Order: sequence, then C-alpha cells, then structure tokens
Amino acid sequence: MQMIKFIGYPDDLIQKDILKETINYFADKEGVKIKKLEYNFVALKQMQFINNNFLNHKNDTDIITFDYSEGKIIIAEVFISTEMMIDNAQKYRQSVENECIRLISHGFFHCIGYKDKSSEEKEIMRKKEEEFIFAVSRETNQDV
Repeated sequence: MQMIKFIGYPDDLIQKDILKETINYFADKEGVKIKKLEYNFVALKQMQFINNNFLNHKNDTDIITFDYSEGKIIIAEVFISTEMMIDNAQKYRQSVENECIRLISHGFFHCIGYKDKSSEEKEIMRKKEEEFIFAVSRETNQDV
C-alpha cells in the first residue's frame, strides 16, 4: 500500500493532491514504487536538533532525508525547515511555492539515487528539480 504524507505542511501553498500526483508521475518515470514517503515540515530548532543528534552535523540545513528504501521501493522520511524554506525563497528570488516544490522534489530525487555532492551531480539534481517544479506549476496554473 502506497502512502505519501505531508505533516505540518503549509496548506495554503500547493494542493497536496497535485504534489502526490507529480511525485507518482516521476516515480513511474524513474521506475520506482513508493511504499512510504513522509514529508515533515518543522521549525528551525527541531531541524537543528535532528541535524546535530542524528547526523552529527553542526550546520543549518533546509532539508534532511532519511532514506530507508529497498531497491526500487521508496521508504523515506524527509524533514524540511519551514523557516529556511521561506528564507531561501527570498534569498534566491523564488516564490515560497517554488522553493517548497524544489525541496519536496529534492528529497524524493535523493531517494531514487540522485546525489548533489559534486558540481556535475548538483547540475543534474537542479535539472530534475526544475522539471518537477514545471510539472507542478503546469498543474496549478492550467486554469489561468
């Protein structure tokens, strides 16, 4: 049974159904199945706690993905800092909606094997994120 869940999600951003449909579209496209994919939108303090206590990192981050996937079956928990999402949207001159979509897709793409350590990997990841943002935006703007 498939489960995509959004906890603490800012309801006024994007319809969850559209996000789920887009995640499923990309899962099919990438040849993976989703068993459980949970997105947790948390305060900065909670994110710092998770980053420090579970990953032993002292820096701030906008997203942490705990990937428990088995082969092509996605099982993961994604934590997104709501404050950093809003700050990054302003910093990179993006809408908060687009930054939220980017983070959601970023966590998902990590689960299916995309990395972002090298500049080449980052470029590939950014292209995947942009494709995902476009897919969601096209859905949300189809009545315009």
